[in-house]
Amino acid sequence: MNTVHRTQGAAIASSGGGNFAEQLDEHAFLDAEDQGGGGIDVRALGSAVYRSRWYVLAIIGLGLIAGVGIIMITPPLFRARASVEVSQQSTKVLGTEETEPVMGGAEFDRFLQTQVNLLESRALAARVAANLRLAADDRFLVAMGDRFPQGATAERRQRMVTDLLQKNLRISLMPNSRIVEIVFTSRDSAIAMRVANSYSENYIQTNIERKFSTTAYSREFLSTQLAQAKQRLEGSERELIEYSRAAKLIDASGGADAQGQQEAGPRSLTTANLVNLNEAYIAAEARRIQTEERWRQAGGVPLMSLPEVLSNPAIQALDERRAELLANLGQLRQRLQPDHPAVAQATAQLNSIDRQLNALAVNIKQSLFEQQRIASRQAQALAQQVAQLKENTLSEQDRSVRYNILKREVDTSRQLYDGLLQRYKEVSAEAGAAANNVIAVDTAEVPKDPVSPRVGIILVLGLIGGLAVSALFVFAREQLDDSIRDPQDLEPKLHLALLGVVPKAPETLLDVHNTSQRSAVTEAYQSVRTAIELSSPNGVPRSLLLTSSRKGEGKTTSALFIAKAFADIGRQTLLIDGDLRKPSLHGLLGVEKDAGGGLSSLLARRTAPQAAILPTGFENLSFIPSGPPPPNAAQLLGGAPVADLLHTLQDAFDVIIVDGPPVLALADAIELASQVEATLFVVAAGGAHYGQAKQAARRVRGAALHLIGGLVTKHDPGLWKGEGDYYMYDYG
Repeated sequence: MNTVHRTQGAAIASSGGGNFAEQLDEHAFLDAEDQGGGGIDVRALGSAVYRSRWYVLAIIGLGLIAGVGIIMITPPLFRARASVEVSQQSTKVLGTEETEPVMGGAEFDRFLQTQVNLLESRALAARVAANLRLAADDRFLVAMGDRFPQGATAERRQRMVTDLLQKNLRISLMPNSRIVEIVFTSRDSAIAMRVANSYSENYIQTNIERKFSTTAYSREFLSTQLAQAKQRLEGSERELIEYSRAAKLIDASGGADAQGQQEAGPRSLTTANLVNLNEAYIAAEARRIQTEERWRQAGGVPLMSLPEVLSNPAIQALDERRAELLANLGQLRQRLQPDHPAVAQATAQLNSIDRQLNALAVNIKQSLFEQQRIASRQAQALAQQVAQLKENTLSEQDRSVRYNILKREVDTSRQLYDGLLQRYKEVSAEAGAAANNVIAVDTAEVPKDPVSPRVGIILVLGLIGGLAVSALFVFAREQLDDSIRDPQDLEPKLHLALLGVVPKAPETLLDVHNTSQRSAVTEAYQSVRTAIELSSPNGVPRSLLLTSSRKGEGKTTSALFIAKAFADIGRQTLLIDGDLRKPSLHGLLGVEKDAGGGLSSLLARRTAPQAAILPTGFENLSFIPSGPPPPNAAQLLGGAPVADLLHTLQDAFDVIIVDGPPVLALADAIELASQVEATLFVVAAGGAHYGQAKQAARRVRGAALHLIGGLVTKHDPGLWKGEGDYYMYDYG
C-alpha cells in the first residue's frame, strides 16, 4: 500500500531557497484562501464523528435498546372507530314538520363544532358509562390501565369511569365533510368497540330526545292555550245564545238562500224573510209590468197577428189543416162546379177550421188579460208584506248591535280555538315520528391490530434520538477538547511555523534500527530535515534543541530521526540527550545512560568530550547520553558550561541535535533554549492542549534566540481534518 503524506516544509523545500518564515507565511495565506469561502467543513465534521465513533455507536445502540425496552414494556392499545353524519335538517317523516333554515359558511361550521363538543361532553360520557354499566365493571378499568381504589364509593367510581372515557376518546371532524369520527382507545379491543358504538348510539338517541323534549314542551304549551281558548269560546257562545233568546233574535246564517248557497254573513230570521220577500216582490213587479205591456200590445194588433196566437201550437196545427183544406178546395173547384157536394163539403170543413181558429185566438187574448190582472194583484200583496217586514227589520236592527258584537267575539274565539287545535294535532303527530338529523355511517368493529406500540416508529425515534444525543455529545466533546488536533492549528493558535507533520505509526516503524528509508515515518522526518535546512538564510543551525510542552509528545523520537536524517545526507551529526531527569534516548540506541560519563559529567567537567561521545552504529551519527542524574539539573544546564560545550563540539560536528526536557514545570528546557542556535517545538496531534502548548511556546520564545517553528507528531489522517493536505510516501 502506498500512502502519500506531504508536509508544508517539504512543499517549501521543493520550491527551493528563500526565507523559510516568509515562504511559510505565504503558504499559510494560500491555504487560508483555499479553505475560505465559509460553509460547513464536511471533512471536519466527518473527522469529529470518526474520533468519537465508538461513543456515537454506543449512544445509538443505547437509543435502540431504549426503543426496544419501550416496545416491550408498553402494553398494546387498540383503537375502534365509528362515524356519524350530521345534517342541517332532519329527515321529514310526516311531511308536515317545520323546515329549519339552511345555514351556510361559518354558521354551519359552528354548528358542526357544536356537535363535536356535544360528543366530547361529560354528560354524554356519563350516559355511555351508565348504558354499559362500566362503573360496576372492574374489567373496564383494568383494560384502561387503572383500577378502582379500595372502598371507592359509587360516585367516585362513576367519576373515574367518566374521566377515563373522556381521556381516551377522540372526536374528529373529517375535512370538507359532515362526517364526525368517533375513536376510542383501550387495551381491550372488545371494550374499545363497545364504547365507540355506545357513543354513536347514545349521541343519536340524545339528539332524538332533545328534539322530543322540545316537542313535548310545545305540546304542553299548546294544551294549556287550547284549554283556555275552549273556555273562552264556550263562554262567548253561551252569552250570545242568552242574548239572542232575550232579544228574540233568530240567526238564519246557517240556512241556505234561494240558490242553495251557504249564507256568507250572520242574518236574523226577519231579515232573511225580508230579503226573500223583497226578491219575490221584485220578480212579481217584473211580471206585472210584462203582462201589462203584452195586454197593451194585444189591444192595438189584429187578433190573428198576436205573437201569443202565432206561437200557440194548437193555432199552428189548425192553420196547417186549414192550408191543406184550402188547397184541396182549390183543386176541386177546378174540376167541379161550385154546387158539387164535394166542393160544398170542403167549404164546410174550411169554415169550421176558421171558427176554431177565431175561438182559440179570442181565448188567448183573454188569457193575456187574466195574466195581467193576476200579476198586478200579486205585486200589490207582496208590496204590502215587504213594507211590513221593513218596519220589523228596522226595529230588529236596534236590538242587533249587541248581538253582532257577541257574534264577532264568538267567531274570533272559534278561529283561535280551531288554529290551536290544528297545531296541537300536528305537534302530537310529529312527536311520535323520530325525525333525526344524525345518521350512523360506520359501526365500530373489533380492531385486529394494535395501534400502539408502533415498533417501526419507536425504533426510528430511538435511532433519531441516539443520533441527536450523539451529535450533541460530539459537539460538546469537540468544544471542550482544546487539544491541538490539526497541523493547521499550529500557526493561528501557537504562532509557530509548521515545519513538518509526522504520522502516527506503530512501534515497529518508530524503531530507528529496523525502519526502512522509505517508510512513512522516515520520509516525514526527511521532510522536516529539509524544512530545518531552509529555516534560515544561514543554512542549517549548528545546534538545535527539540522540546515540547509536556512528556510523551514524541520529541525524543523526533530528535533521533532528525539526527539520523542529517547523518544520512553525509552531515556529521551529534545527538545529545539533554533530559537529565528522565532520559530515554539511550534506550532507543541501546547504550547505557552514563556510558562515557555522559552530558552531566561533561558539564561538571569530570569527563573529556572525546570520552563522552559514543558511536550509534549509524554512519555520521554520534551520541552523548545524559549521564548520571545530577542533584540540580537546572543549575547544571544554566550558565557557561553548556555554551562552552556546544562551542567545543561544533568544531567536530556539522549539526548538534539536543533532546531537551519538557518546558512546563521545569526550567531545564528554558536554560538549554538560551544556549542553542535554534529551537524546534514538538506538538503531539490530539495530545497537546492549547493552553499548555501556548504557555510553553511563549516561554521558549522568550528564552530562545531563534524558535524556528513547530513539528506535529502522532498525526492520524483519519482522525483529523485536513488529511488530504499532508502526504506520506511508503514504498515498504
